[in-house]
Amino acid sequence: MEKTKRKDKIQTIYLKYIFSDNSNKTENESSKIENISKDMASKYYSKSKNLNLIIERGENGKPYFAGENEIFFNGTHSKDLIAVAMTDKLIGVDGEFLKKRNFFDIAQEYFSFNEYKLLKSSSKLEIDFYTLWTLKEAYIKTFGKKIFDIKDSIEINLEERAIYNADDLFFATFSIDNCYIISVCCKIENAEDYKDIIIKINGFNLDLIFSYPEFPQIELI
Repeated sequence: MEKTKRKDKIQTIYLKYIFSDNSNKTENESSKIENISKDMASKYYSKSKNLNLIIERGENGKPYFAGENEIFFNGTHSKDLIAVAMTDKLIGVDGEFLKKRNFFDIAQEYFSFNEYKLLKSSSKLEIDFYTLWTLKEAYIKTFGKKIFDIKDSIEINLEERAIYNADDLFFATFSIDNCYIISVCCKIENAEDYKDIIIKINGFNLDLIFSYPEFPQIELI
């Protein structure tokens, strides 16, 4: 009887991104993220979940929409990029514009020894650094933690496509036009019960470059 109940769930995550032209000087990034979130909640959840489109704040200031079920969202912005991830589980998202930084100095302060070692031998330093960074940021944003918590958070092995200290969590990382990296983290308890994890996105130019513990289905909306 147990077997018939397993692998029968589908988890859907919505990921929307835009490039802001900054023409509206009166609307800051936080306001844009809230407006995008309300539009997404109205389009994808409000009819089926009796959703209240007033943003509530939960533990650690995590934003959500109240209703029959809570709908969680998280936003990020970097340069011209604004992105929002939304689902009915705790979720975090981080996006970064690819640019030169003091990669090894930052890695020594915030990454594990093994992650730092991987970067030292990487043939694609910029991509690997921002993949690690955005995965870690998405993780701490999922739980409303601070940037200083990155050091003691998850540990990522890009070569083995594994993440340690990541029970009941799903991760996915995308590249946009080789200019941005976006990572999503979602808390999914009893993930083995899920038949599929589906990420619904609004653009063609998102390329999946990493996921854990399994590959999601990608659908265009």
